[in-house]
Amino acid sequence: MSFKKDVYENHQEHCNEFIQGLKQLKDYSIHNALNSFQLAYESVSSIDLYHNKYASYCGLLRVLSGDRGGVNLCRDAVRSECHDGDVFLNLACVEWHMRSRRKSVLAVEKGLRVDRRHPGLKKMRSQIGFREKNIISFLSRSNPVNKMLGKLKRKKEENSKQWDLPHIF
Repeated sequence: MSFKKDVYENHQEHCNEFIQGLKQLKDYSIHNALNSFQLAYESVSSIDLYHNKYASYCGLLRVLSGDRGGVNLCRDAVRSECHDGDVFLNLACVEWHMRSRRKSVLAVEKGLRVDRRHPGLKKMRSQIGFREKNIISFLSRSNPVNKMLGKLKRKKEENSKQWDLPHIF
């Protein structure tokens, strides 16, 4: 859950229950955080600006509490979200927790399209790792030609990195 430390938005505009839930989440008080997020989610209508955010946190905590129904809550929140990277990060964490790496990767990719600067999404992307596309797209990943070209490409990238000047500032 280290990805959740990177939530960077100013939360002063949110309801008290949501703010309390964030504090409880930071203290790893999952049951109390779930109750707070549930209250926040129930306190807003579906047209509220923060509805999707509250739903995604509620869904995340439900999954962490053992309720698999929270996955659907997070997926529904993402469907109508167009600006908040936290909603996509929560879905990615849920999918990761449910052991679906592919769906987690997709959630991170969609989230970065919505909010390319989101530090939590960027951090999760680097930590779970992403495969690059095949060098020759119509050949399978296991094809010897793709393997050889991929190795050559990685070797070239490694050699060019050795000569880069380190960034001091």
